[in-house]
Amino acid sequence: MVTENPPSRAVISLGSQESSQTLAPLFTKVRRRVAPFLILLYFIAFLDRVNVSFAALTMNRDLRISDDLFGLGAGIFFVGYLVFAVPSTLMLRRVGARVWIAVLMVTWGLLSCSMAFVQGPRSYIAVRFLVGAAEAGFFPGIILYLTLWLPGSARAAVMALFTFSIPLSNVIGAPLSTYILTLGGWYGLRSWQWLFLLEGLPAILVGLTVPFVLAASPNTVRWLTITEKRTLFESIVREEIGDDVSTCAPRRPTVRDWLSRRLGLPATVYFLLMVGLYALGFWVPRILSALNVADRRLGWLTAIPFLFGGVCMLVWSKRSDTAHSRSAYLATALAAGGGGMGIVALAADWRVALLGLCIAASGILSAMPVFWASLSQRLAKAESPAAMAAINSVGNIGGFASPYAIGWLLKTTHHYRAGLLLTAVSLGVGALLAVDRRTSRLDEARTA
Repeated sequence: MVTENPPSRAVISLGSQESSQTLAPLFTKVRRRVAPFLILLYFIAFLDRVNVSFAALTMNRDLRISDDLFGLGAGIFFVGYLVFAVPSTLMLRRVGARVWIAVLMVTWGLLSCSMAFVQGPRSYIAVRFLVGAAEAGFFPGIILYLTLWLPGSARAAVMALFTFSIPLSNVIGAPLSTYILTLGGWYGLRSWQWLFLLEGLPAILVGLTVPFVLAASPNTVRWLTITEKRTLFESIVREEIGDDVSTCAPRRPTVRDWLSRRLGLPATVYFLLMVGLYALGFWVPRILSALNVADRRLGWLTAIPFLFGGVCMLVWSKRSDTAHSRSAYLATALAAGGGGMGIVALAADWRVALLGLCIAASGILSAMPVFWASLSQRLAKAESPAAMAAINSVGNIGGFASPYAIGWLLKTTHHYRAGLLLTAVSLGVGALLAVDRRTSRLDEARTA
């Protein structure tokens, strides 16, 4: 856990047992103050992560990048992410969220801008790897940062606001990216080059403001009273009372941990969820384009599934916060994502495909905050920094496998159907694993 200026334990009494109804106004106050800036940060991160899907509409032709090489480059981002996620997250724990997140954002912003100057498949793949390495640690670091502010039982709603950046980056980014693609010719640069330059710059500028805007911990802010700070910290500690919160030291997961349901199963479920998320993130513009959607309408139509999915995500995660067990909510969301992908795979008309994409986006996006809120509740405090980063990075191998597999199948079969059906099956398997009985009982025990 990030440990910048924690409240003093000397003033903490665990005797008070405020009800969730009594604490709800305090949790709402925290969400309203903390979430907006985090939404902006992740909006920028995800925009830089997936804008390559729009650049590909013209970049692939200019640089002679085939479908399978495009998928490889899109996915190689997550190889860099995998290699550097755990050390980056542990560095965040050591130096603090404000400093390290600023470093990460400026670094990946510069690398995202440099995508404008790749010369062919090799440099395209190399820079994508570096962008992933630079961004590693950001998402798991934010998850750990949120553990300072809210107990796990109230965390899904704020995490939904945070992960709302994913659909928001597409709702805003899709029309913006298609507009930028009309700007080719300025100063001798092509349209896709302008896209990388203009969309990479915000990460640099906003990253420089992070040390001045992001609060270190609840104990450092003026908008919480001393009583509210004490009450908030009590609620967090009380939920984790099964752990020895005063003496436990950080530890890395062992091989035995990974072979168990406690860590191995969540990592597998997250891998399958990422297969679905990045099928959406990297291929939707090209799927709709293949179904004869005109370029001038492509950005707006691409935004519709993410807008629909974002609204569903907010509603679904809020409902899961009131549930005795999150497992059923996670499984239902994954099943909806798989069903939607199946509809897209079999669609012969863009209207039917758009309906399927709306269903798929609602399920996939709704699963994200529920998964992380559930996981952060289950993990012991001592293992959470390394374990959450490792699960995130291992799961994100799906971000590599998905675009590469779809690209390879597209090159082989000359159709998106096989890749999308594979995605649908992956999400269906994830839904079955999410309702594992032993994991469900653990979830219920932690939320009781």
